[in-house]
Amino acid sequence: MSSDFELVYSLEIKVLDLEKKVSDLEQSVAGLAQQLNSVESDAAANVPEEVSERIREGENPVRVVRQYRLMTQKDLSDLCGIRPNHISAIERGMSYGLKTAKRLADALDVPVDLLT
Repeated sequence: MSSDFELVYSLEIKVLDLEKKVSDLEQSVAGLAQQLNSVESDAAANVPEEVSERIREGENPVRVVRQYRLMTQKDLSDLCGIRPNHISAIERGMSYGLKTAKRLADALDVPVDLLT
């Protein structure tokens, strides 16, 4: 009979420990969500609404942001290390990977998700 109480007690302790861990994780997730919202709002401030609108309407995001920044394809190429003819192909609709998107986003000072 005593072993049953010990088992129940040990299980209750484990449940309490798990509840504490879940609570800590929920707080961490909430903090990360706040950080993400802050970063997204800061990134949105990097480009005006008309640039975002042109992208939503279907224009190529790399071209729109590059033109907003008053850069030529050569200028962008020099900043990100991607050949100008490759940038031209991207602006005409050629698909590109995440590594290329990251390099372009860094050079254009925008979040990667704006270009993808």
